[in-house]
Amino acid sequence: FKVPCEPGSDQLCRNDFYKDNDYIHKVTLDDYSLSKYETTIADFDLFRELQGKEPYKKEIREREGREYLFEPDKPAWTKNWQEPKDYCLWVGKLASRPVDLPTEAQWEFAARNRGEDVLYATDTGELDLGRNYVANDERSETKAVGSFPPNPLGIYDLTGNVTEWVNDKYDENYYQRSPEKDPKGPERGNRHVIRGGSNLSTPHNNTTVKRNYSEELDFYSKLFGFRCASSP
Repeated sequence: FKVPCEPGSDQLCRNDFYKDNDYIHKVTLDDYSLSKYETTIADFDLFRELQGKEPYKKEIREREGREYLFEPDKPAWTKNWQEPKDYCLWVGKLASRPVDLPTEAQWEFAARNRGEDVLYATDTGELDLGRNYVANDERSETKAVGSFPPNPLGIYDLTGNVTEWVNDKYDENYYQRSPEKDPKGPERGNRHVIRGGSNLSTPHNNTTVKRNYSEELDFYSKLFGFRCASSP
């Protein structure tokens, strides 16, 4: 697996733009399901309401002309890893089945159409700005989930729109020692892996293997979202 030497170039170099991720390793996964859509504002608002919490960014929601930021079918805003995890566990409790944030390996396996050599998680494996990925002049705003064609597995927005939290803690050397079977990330750490890249990232940088991390933010951000996964 190779990525362009620079985002958008035709020359292929190493396995990822980021040195920490440039380590090919074999992964084998048990069966699982991944949500076809990113969790929406409407769903996340309901979860928080049932917990007795006020809507996040309430002061902005009440401003005239800002309604478009909080349309119910846009991706949920988040500020940390724990609340999305709690949401997925809550969904699992309602459904009486194991539901959680996806592991990083589960996320990537789906983005790469069951682990194929696919660079972008679009319908064609390539970027066609304005058709299967947001146009450059619209990159500042998130779109309603499912606004562009899904990848061949029928899963939407695995590249662009919002960066997605996954279940794994982050360790820059984890790829070099991770187990082959169902890797779940290191046991310790205060940073968590994020995958997918947001619209504000350079489009050609949002590959299926791009891996980054984040800690808790000081505010709810429209650039960080999530989706859930389920085991049989």
